[in-house]
Amino acid sequence: MRYGLTNDKSATESERLQWRADELFDVLSRPEVWRVGALSQVLSDLLDMLLNALQLDLLHLRLKHPISSAPIDIGRGEQLQGAVSLPRDILAILSDSPDLDVRKWSSVSQIAIGDRTVSVTAFPIGLHSELGVLVAASRRPDFPGETERLRLSIAANQMTIALQAARRFGKRQRIAAIIDRRLARRAKELFNKNQELEAEIAAHKRLEEARRIRDIDIQMVADAVPAPIAIMTADGRVEAVNRPVLEYFGKTLEELQRWTANDAVHPDDLAPSIETWAKAVEAGESYEIESRHRRSDGVYRWFHVRGFPLRDGNGQIVRWCVLLIDIEDRKRAEEALRASERNLNVIINTIPAAVWSARPDGSAEFFNQHYLEYVNRTSEQMRDWGWTAAVHPDDLNALTRAWKSIMASRQPGEAEARLRRFDGTYRWFLFRANPLRDRTDNVIKWFGINIQIEDRKRAEEELRETQAKLAHMTRVMTIGELTASIAHEISQPLSGIVTNSSTCLRMLTADPPNLAGARETVRRTIRDGRRASEIIARLRALFNRKAPVAGAVDLHEAIREVIALSLNKFDRDGVVLRTEFVEDLPLVAGDRVQLQQVILNLLHNATDAMSMTDDRARELTIRTERDGDGAVRLSIQDSGSGFDPALVDRLFEAFYTTKDEGMGIGLSVSRSIIENHRGRLWATLNEGRGATFSFSIPRVPKDAGGARGFGDRGASGGGCAARTEP
Repeated sequence: MRYGLTNDKSATESERLQWRADELFDVLSRPEVWRVGALSQVLSDLLDMLLNALQLDLLHLRLKHPISSAPIDIGRGEQLQGAVSLPRDILAILSDSPDLDVRKWSSVSQIAIGDRTVSVTAFPIGLHSELGVLVAASRRPDFPGETERLRLSIAANQMTIALQAARRFGKRQRIAAIIDRRLARRAKELFNKNQELEAEIAAHKRLEEARRIRDIDIQMVADAVPAPIAIMTADGRVEAVNRPVLEYFGKTLEELQRWTANDAVHPDDLAPSIETWAKAVEAGESYEIESRHRRSDGVYRWFHVRGFPLRDGNGQIVRWCVLLIDIEDRKRAEEALRASERNLNVIINTIPAAVWSARPDGSAEFFNQHYLEYVNRTSEQMRDWGWTAAVHPDDLNALTRAWKSIMASRQPGEAEARLRRFDGTYRWFLFRANPLRDRTDNVIKWFGINIQIEDRKRAEEELRETQAKLAHMTRVMTIGELTASIAHEISQPLSGIVTNSSTCLRMLTADPPNLAGARETVRRTIRDGRRASEIIARLRALFNRKAPVAGAVDLHEAIREVIALSLNKFDRDGVVLRTEFVEDLPLVAGDRVQLQQVILNLLHNATDAMSMTDDRARELTIRTERDGDGAVRLSIQDSGSGFDPALVDRLFEAFYTTKDEGMGIGLSVSRSIIENHRGRLWATLNEGRGATFSFSIPRVPKDAGGARGFGDRGASGGGCAARTEP
């Protein structure tokens, strides 16, 4: 298959050479030709034409397939005497280099093959022989002549252009092939120009011709790069630029060659650019610099300029490649970020609170100015764990434990501690911390703020020494009402003591004395005495101002003791008491006396609420139940007149009362006591008549061993509907 490569004997040698080159490009543009066999046939035809046109003894072409990189070896010419494989022998003699770098060869070599001497010359296919090599040989001693060298060089150049275009065609889309055609047409124009100047080429030196061809390749490389790029000579002169450079600067190549003397570079960046460039040329090393360059409309934009040397096979710098990367948008973004950071620092340092940040491991890395001024320490002194020096020694361990707990939970948290002020005084602060997470939910930083709560702490303390006084007042106020109950409660064991003493005396004076009965009577006397002592001790604890003592409390037992103190009031006011106690009620955590004070206050309020009830029974029900898995609820339900639903929130306000003679502190103190027990106290209206007051407090944890040892005696059954008897 010849693909249209026919022989026209009427055409001149030059015309035929051009014609075959054009046909070669057209043929290589066809996809079916990229089979190795088809490509070899096309190139063989071309070598035949050159062999005949130049009357050569040998032409050998060694290529890499443009797509598959498979090796292609094509030879044309006579087998000279004494040569078994002439192309391989010649190539072995010319160079030991496996990559066949033609630049390392002599321009013409005289090689003895058998009894003959052959003149051999080679031409690179590609700028650095990367596509292959074309070898020509002749027995004529004057080979090659200038015309022969020129034509072979042009043929190799045409092969290079065609193969490069074809390789791009094979890797890119149809539009890349169109661009390659334009390049080929440009090469054709250059070839026509070369043909017109062929008469003058004989007078030029080979070095100048090679330089001209190389310059053409350099410009092609520059134009193929889509980013602004400039090619400079080894001594720093601008040699070629591509279209993006020309369009950006709006200047000609000659004007850009004078870049050190015009406005292409910003005046403030010109001297550093020249100095950096000069040092790079002197040292022969790559360089980078950021500088502003004037656009065609007069606007200067930031560029990242990178220059790197291009070296030949001997390591000598032959060109400099300078790449210009527009970084104006990045520069503006960086400046905006710096401005934002400056504004953020101003804001953070202006906040009238102690702001800080810490690393994921908890070590501190930043403190705002307010924090540093408050503790009178520098940022270096506070970093990592230096901040702990400003914490009160008594609070440091608890704060450290709280901080570690917050970090372990990876959740927001807070703690309280005292910080030393610049004048040496300690004040209370609330430490709050929030985690900053990345997209994978990992904590990458902690941010915190310390808020001074000294005034709040003092107010809370004052509210506690006040609540204690109010609590004591409520206890004292009930003494009058409880006097009768106290007398009734104590009179029973005292009467028993007198009766038992008389019985014991009779038994001892009997004849014979009844010693066994006397001993039993004495035991009952001791029992009644202890009972009277316990009653007095409980009453004394209820009305004194001792600090609360936390422990495990049997709520049923506490209720029974309060009921015993209130039986006389219930009987006097005609109240029918019912108890509905749940079986096996868990112990609660709290202060027994304070809880009894709340129960007593709620019972008396319920009794007072039914004082004007005459049309129905005055029923009072005390109910206990489990409130979920972690709390216990107690409810006191009456059948009185209830309350205004709109005023339910005011019932627990201090000094608010619905009684004519009340002070309005009982429910307020009761709610404070329950809240201090980490519980809640509330009121609801019954479906019929009356109201129900309830409180819920935490139970003793299930794993608290020995909790029942605080006196739990179980629970009594509910359903006691009869009037309580004195």
